[in-house]
Amino acid sequence: MNLRDIGHVSETAGKTFTVTLTLNVEDAQALWSAAADKALQAGMALSDVLDTIGPREDPSVSDCIAMLTAPNAVAGCALDDFTVQVATSAELIQLPRDAGRPVLLSVAS
Repeated sequence: MNLRDIGHVSETAGKTFTVTLTLNVEDAQALWSAAADKALQAGMALSDVLDTIGPREDPSVSDCIAMLTAPNAVAGCALDDFTVQVATSAELIQLPRDAGRPVLLSVAS
């Protein structure tokens, strides 16, 4: 396909798309260091960095992730929403069998 052949892409105009990124934080201090470095390089004062993402010893993990993953502008798109939340994981627990049929419950942890 040649890019010159794409006259217009009106079929996607106005549609909303969702991009999902799931992270497992293994080292909160390393996360804080990377977020603080990015903020300082962007010109934030250290006091503002501490107000935004907390101290290295007790970081605001969601704010650190937001600092590192906030999207840049995407050509032809308007950012509708950007949030960072703690994921709720569901765990399946198998209860004793009743009439030869397993019963599963979903339990949020």
